[in-house]
Amino acid sequence: MPAADLDLTDTALQADLAELRGRFPETRALYREVCGLLFFRYGVTPTANKLYSLVRKGSMGTPAEVLQQFWQELRGRTRVTIDHPDLPDALKEVAADAIKTIWQAANEAASGELAALRAEARDLATAAESERDAARAETAAAREDALAISAQLGEARQAHEAVQAELAAERQAHAATRARWEAGRGELEAAGRQLAELRSQFSTELERAREQVAIAQERAEASERRALRELDQERTARQKSERTAEELRGELAAARSEARDAAVAQAEVRARLEAQAGALTDRLAAAEQAQGRQALEQERMGTELAAAQRRAERAEAEAALVPQLLAELRGALQERDGGARRRGKGRGQAPAGNEAQPPQQPDPGVPAASPDGSDRTDSSSEDHEH
Repeated sequence: MPAADLDLTDTALQADLAELRGRFPETRALYREVCGLLFFRYGVTPTANKLYSLVRKGSMGTPAEVLQQFWQELRGRTRVTIDHPDLPDALKEVAADAIKTIWQAANEAASGELAALRAEARDLATAAESERDAARAETAAAREDALAISAQLGEARQAHEAVQAELAAERQAHAATRARWEAGRGELEAAGRQLAELRSQFSTELERAREQVAIAQERAEASERRALRELDQERTARQKSERTAEELRGELAAARSEARDAAVAQAEVRARLEAQAGALTDRLAAAEQAQGRQALEQERMGTELAAAQRRAERAEAEAALVPQLLAELRGALQERDGGARRRGKGRGQAPAGNEAQPPQQPDPGVPAASPDGSDRTDSSSEDHEH
């Protein structure tokens, strides 16, 4: 191989030099082995500069001395000496030259084969280097892919952590929502109990109002019977004049009209109270059914509860009208009875068989009517209702 073709950075050459450095730590022995490596393996004529650039040990004179000794040993090895006592000196020289020529030819043939082997080895090394470069490129691509996958994995981990954080936040929000739902459910149950109490109270008040209406009707009927009885007694005993009879009839008709009006008013009040009681019952059933709904209906249920409470208050106010109406009817009957007694005293005659009636005591718990005959509670309830 020509000297110009030597590549000092060749991988095989560097591997061989590393092996020689490990085997021959002594400087002169290392230079001698590098000379043989360059000349016999790589076919390169060694020089002092090449040796020093490869070994880089000792001074510049050391590779020159080692190279001179290498050439002397090589010439001594290639010299052929034939010592035979029967051969003349000229024949010995011719034989030595012939053997030398044969050895040189063999050496050149071996060098050619060695060069071919080296060229083949170089081609194989080049192919191996190409494969190595391709493998390195694939490795680099694989590393890039691995980095990309690692980056994607990191992003996936971050996304997973974000999802876990969101899931934890959702769990906390769900727990808070469930706590609010439980609180709302407790409030609804308490409201249901309050509505049940209001319903019971309203039923009691309604029953009481019905009893009062029945008592008022009985009293009205008794007053009517008493008035008829008094009228009959006055007709048979004193033979009142036609005018007195007409006045009594007029008073009786007025009393009957007032009683009928009172009965109609009481019936209307009772019907309205029963209708409101039915409406409250329906709303209570709707409220009990709405207790099982979700937290989204809690606010609306609270609104309906407030409305039901307002309607219950209005129903209570309306229920308070019944005692007031009864008080008005009782006052009207008392006024009529008082007028009849005053007329009897004016005539100086007491009805036969008619005992003095004690004044009617107002029913406790029933608010008294105002002086003008109107009921302030009724008007306030109507204003509240409107």
